Amino acid sequence: MAYRRQIGTFVGLFALLGGCQIVGSIEPELVLASGDEICGDGVDDDGDGLADCEDPDCGTSLCVPNAPPGWEGPFWVRRSTWDGTSGPACPAGFSGSAHYMSPAPVGCTPCACGDVEGGACAPPKFRCWLSKNCSGDAVNTTIGTVGQCEAPFGQFPLASASCRIIGPGAVQSEGACAASGGELTEPQLFQQIVSACELGAKTGCAEGSTCAPPLDPGARICVRSSGGGVCPSGWDGETLTAYAGGQDARTCSACTCTFEGGGCEGGAYRLFDTNNCQATGSGANADPPIDITGEACVDVSTLADSGTFSILALEASVYTGACTSAGGTPSGAVLLEGAVKYCCR
Repeated sequence: MAYRRQIGTFVGLFALLGGCQIVGSIEPELVLASGDEICGDGVDDDGDGLADCEDPDCGTSLCVPNAPPGWEGPFWVRRSTWDGTSGPACPAGFSGSAHYMSPAPVGCTPCACGDVEGGACAPPKFRCWLSKNCSGDAVNTTIGTVGQCEAPFGQFPLASASCRIIGPGAVQSEGACAASGGELTEPQLFQQIVSACELGAKTGCAEGSTCAPPLDPGARICVRSSGGGVCPSGWDGETLTAYAGGQDARTCSACTCTFEGGGCEGGAYRLFDTNNCQATGSGANADPPIDITGEACVDVSTLADSGTFSILALEASVYTGACTSAGGTPSGAVLLEGAVKYCCR
């Protein structure tokens, strides 16, 4: 008594591509005897001296005409999603060849910009006055680097003094952002593979025909030709066009980052009661340092006594800005090669 075993799952055979309309689905099954006779592989698998369509265990197999002159086959055709690397998928005992369908569209990953890097600023602009409220006679500092010390008033005794930041530091180097993205979203050339499994058995069928395993409704046995043309009589049920391969002419334009709004902000100074920017002075009149971090006026008269007073650039201004990405534009397509026409019963 024959029983059925699923040898492979066939997906839908036919879709619209390149003007060829393909419809239907394939889910073939091989009919096996209790001794595992594989119907259609040309081998007496169950050892009863009968192979394929000769074997009563394959009573539901089909005898299909051989391919006419100029055509190859017949083949048991299977169409499925392609992972970009695997070859044709055929049941055990069947050899196969592959063609490809559904060229992968050109798509690009989005462009993006990294953090701003490489930008640097000098310490902020700084000014002191011989008053308690940042008015009257003023003295600008000339500090250009962090850690530089300056005594702007020299060795003159002062009754009062006040200071503040008057502007951001100068840009010492421009920043930039690294670009990323702009890669093909589907690096493989095709999305589907057509597995054409050869039917090698002729036993049990009249001359000029080949034994083929039974197929579920909607499945097809096909012949093929690289020359195209009109499908032979009896093989004009459904058609599809597949390809031996292709050349990748898909591209993504380079991603770029445009830097905008570069500038400096912030920064800080530290003021001392000595002329050498030391935290401790000599004598009873030494006062603790005072930090200035903004543009508000700070009365530092307590430090401007005994004729000593110094300024240390504590922090440089922070470099700011942002980048805008561009590029990653898709163009081109897969250049198809080796068109093959399948004509199915």
